[in-house]
Amino acid sequence: MSGTRPSTPVLLTLLAAAVTVAVLGQVWLQATFATVRHPVPLGVANTTADPATVRGWYRALIDQGTLDRMVATELVDLMWIVGVSGSVVLLTLVAARLLEHRNPPAAHLLRRLAPWTALAPGLDVIENAISLAMLARPLDVPASVAIGHAVVSWLKLVGMAGVGVGVLGYSLWSARSGGGGGRARRHRLPPRVAPAGPDRGVARSDR
Repeated sequence: MSGTRPSTPVLLTLLAAAVTVAVLGQVWLQATFATVRHPVPLGVANTTADPATVRGWYRALIDQGTLDRMVATELVDLMWIVGVSGSVVLLTLVAARLLEHRNPPAAHLLRRLAPWTALAPGLDVIENAISLAMLARPLDVPASVAIGHAVVSWLKLVGMAGVGVGVLGYSLWSARSGGGGGRARRHRLPPRVAPAGPDRGVARSDR
């Protein structure tokens, strides 16, 4: 099984490529959003749950003729999603590979969790789908839809922060604590479980 896994250099190369895609996607995203001339930053727009406020922003975009650029922003965001999703999965796999000998149980757990780490940035797909639905009816955004959009946005942000801190924190703790193979465990055996020496037999004969 281990022979079929990508080597560490391959994983690092893929990780670098994914991070590059994420960075380029973010640059393109911000450049596209700048053409929208939105009244507030993108992060504020995504996490605002008040439907009247959202409708007011869309009215401003319609008046200045840039509503279509907001649609383009949501589509460009897909590149960033792909890059970040790949980055967190590959980062987790790299951590698992580096811990393979020092802490095999931790490495096994990280390998199993790696695909699931993409769920947090993957929430951005749901966020974008809701945003596109709102943009289709910009002056008639229901309260439930605006609230749902903001909730998904906050869950995405909290989830991504949790994945980043969790993977890095657990990896560092696992590397520090060790807990790997049998040889490491034998070195940590307390003195009381060591085999009895010949002096124990002498002590019994004195009695």
